[in-house]
Amino acid sequence: MPEEMGSRLPSRGQEPPDEDPRRRAPFSSSGTEVRVGIPHPGPDPSFRAALASRDFTLLWLGQFGSEVGNGLVQLALPLLVYAITGSAIQMAGAYIFQFLPWLLFGLLGGVLVDRWDRRITIVVVELVRAVAFLSVGIAFAIDSDILTVQMIYALIFMESSLQNFFNPARLALMPNLVKAEDLRAGNSLMEVSRHIGFLVAPSAGVALADYLGAATIIIIDGVTFAISGLTVFMIRWRQPKRIVERVEGWRQQLAQVYRETSEGITVIRTVRLLQVTILLGFALNLVVAPIQTLLPLYVFDVKEQPQAYFALLALTFIVGLLVGSLAAPAISKRAGLGKMTIGSVIVLGATISVAAYLPTLIVPIGALVVAGIAIGALNVGQMNMLQTSTTDEERGRVSAAYYSVTLGVRTAGYAVAGALVAPLGIQPLFVVFGVIVLCLGLFLIRVPEIRDHV
Repeated sequence: MPEEMGSRLPSRGQEPPDEDPRRRAPFSSSGTEVRVGIPHPGPDPSFRAALASRDFTLLWLGQFGSEVGNGLVQLALPLLVYAITGSAIQMAGAYIFQFLPWLLFGLLGGVLVDRWDRRITIVVVELVRAVAFLSVGIAFAIDSDILTVQMIYALIFMESSLQNFFNPARLALMPNLVKAEDLRAGNSLMEVSRHIGFLVAPSAGVALADYLGAATIIIIDGVTFAISGLTVFMIRWRQPKRIVERVEGWRQQLAQVYRETSEGITVIRTVRLLQVTILLGFALNLVVAPIQTLLPLYVFDVKEQPQAYFALLALTFIVGLLVGSLAAPAISKRAGLGKMTIGSVIVLGATISVAAYLPTLIVPIGALVVAGIAIGALNVGQMNMLQTSTTDEERGRVSAAYYSVTLGVRTAGYAVAGALVAPLGIQPLFVVFGVIVLCLGLFLIRVPEIRDHV
């Protein structure tokens, strides 16, 4: 990918440069450092206004296709490994290959995203994924014996590695495509597509793989990536040229990558809002994400209910996520982004603390809806804080650090939950996790950068 691309067109949604005494970004556009400041709440948020931006709509459609593609194979490929080998250990290895790239390449992806044209980065990533999945899927459909466990591992690892470029590039590109007052509505729509991809598509992928065959799912996944790449390619906005220091030799190049990575970490170390936002994402993914692994045990062992009740709980949680994501712009307009974030964390912690001991079968359903609303609103708030607290030149590295920390820690969270469920029990473990989240919410009240964020 080229290091200098695009024409010198102005960025939509960016405010004029302000005086920032922190530091000068390592890359500059036309010699000017551009900072996307914290926008005034302005007029009422409008999804119609966000979608009125043709470029944003194309990016949103691209992410929707990409998230659905990711979701379709998220469970289907590990289950395919199990079907081929009959080994739970081999299936666990597939999940390890899903998360390992976040730990290995997450920060590097951010450095390169800040160098490259982000639109072209997304297009290339999607086309590579499309070619890989279509090739494997077609070959598997022609000869079912051609697909090996090693090929599946490689496909999973490649797809997850490319996420280290797609996610930071997408998050960093968004503020260039919508007006500042429409950014929260845009992030809300992005979260809706992400939730559908992360929660709905995996189950659909397993069902379709069982009905249509694994080869068909892999081919469908490749098609979604191709469509995503095409829609993003159609975006008209062009990134201003970046002046990148050129060095010779691989030693100097490694030193430059290390320096730029350190500069990205320095940004986080000097901006408390970023520190707290990343800490929040880390903590929630460590103690909240693993709850999804405890929920089936809660349904089958504590409530002694069939799979239909688990499906109902999952459905109501998804409804809550979508409602919270869509309501976040309006709530943040009236209460402030910081107060919405703090309130969401406190409500989530309280709900988790009592959810496992709620009586009857109806009340836990309501608790899942409340938890989903809180998480949906919280995710929109975090995305806005990341985007509005960084310059355009550094946003890729900061976003990559966020994704590396939050997604990389999920594996540890699953391991912790699995290790504690036997000695503590399912219900007490819910309480422990809920109290941790509650304490985090109380801590946020004492952080003015979060509390006073409009």
